[in-house]
Amino acid sequence: MKKTASFLLALMFVFAAVTPAAAAGGAKVPPADGTTARALRFREDGSFKILQLTDLHKSDGDAYEDVNNCLLNELAKTQDADLVVITGDIAMSGTRDEIIANIDEIMTPFANASIPVAVVFGNHDSESGLISREELMAIYNTHPNSISVDEGALLPGCGTYTIPILSSSGDRLAFNLWMIDSREYDEQGRYGAVTPEQIAWYVHKSEALQAQNDGKIVPSLMFQHIPVPEIYDALLEVNRFTPYAVKRIYTDDRYYVVNPDNINAGRLAEYPCPPYENNGQFDAVAARGDVLAMFFGHDHSNTFNITYRGVDLVATPKTNFEGYGVDRGARLITLNEADTSAYETHLVRFTSLYDLNDLNPASLISSGIRLNSPEFKTIVAVNFFHLLFRLQYFFATTLVEAVTGMKFDY
Repeated sequence: MKKTASFLLALMFVFAAVTPAAAAGGAKVPPADGTTARALRFREDGSFKILQLTDLHKSDGDAYEDVNNCLLNELAKTQDADLVVITGDIAMSGTRDEIIANIDEIMTPFANASIPVAVVFGNHDSESGLISREELMAIYNTHPNSISVDEGALLPGCGTYTIPILSSSGDRLAFNLWMIDSREYDEQGRYGAVTPEQIAWYVHKSEALQAQNDGKIVPSLMFQHIPVPEIYDALLEVNRFTPYAVKRIYTDDRYYVVNPDNINAGRLAEYPCPPYENNGQFDAVAARGDVLAMFFGHDHSNTFNITYRGVDLVATPKTNFEGYGVDRGARLITLNEADTSAYETHLVRFTSLYDLNDLNPASLISSGIRLNSPEFKTIVAVNFFHLLFRLQYFFATTLVEAVTGMKFDY
């Protein structure tokens, strides 16, 4: 299988090299090669907005089904996104029919808002063995707003592809999105790693896009579920008794906090869970220099944005209420065609989405949010439950910062 994949990969790049990168009117856009999604486009005002959701963990009998569906509908209606990217652990348990129904509940709000959706898978999506990644991708692609790609035998896994973003005039490739299947588990049951074949594909395709762009690197973002092992190199190793220190996965005696010299925003609220094996994905990304930032899910409570070797490593917390976590919501990423060397991003938290002051329980009553809607009681009940955790964070971190000067939130 690997030999077949390697041959097909080589053939793909030979084809790409000899195929004119042209569209209507001679537009310089990437050729179709089996790993390219339908091209999107900057708006006339030069903006492009990406809404990242992650770790929905949607399952049959979800105790929070009403509020989770409400949250997705609210995000679809209010965030004015040009693309929704869902970075894994999406709809992952139940019978085949139940999984199909759950995927439908996820995709429909964005279809109703005419927003394209692209997915990559996490370690849990096909973990049950009841349904494969390929079958899941086929189900997502029955929805008219899905632009996800199953690359077939070209690469290991399912769902490693690119999304071209054309200029507002539509005549050139202005930006690129890398969608990476970060796999499931290795043979020892540890978190999976992006394979050498996928890394080679990234390098070759990045070089091909540069060649088609008059020798200039095409600025990009990269999305995947599991973070890269280098996240620990970007953190600061400390004594185990240091406030906010988290223990490094796969070790017994190494502890880390965020490095105040390279953190841009957010927090480290739990230890990151990258793969045990390191096949060189981040080294390849850093060497190519086209990726501004890598966006991950997987670790439900982390929200950090850390710069390491010229690349931002960005953790997005769990979107909805099924499973552990404190912050609930999504991440909005805004691109500007006038300056594609940078991006803007912020979290769209559940509490801010519904105008709730999460440190003041009285605001749940006084805010007047959706008082006549059927989901109001659910919103109040769920938020009040999670309010208790947020209050603990608030008072504990305020005390530690006052005593030690160390910050938890940046």
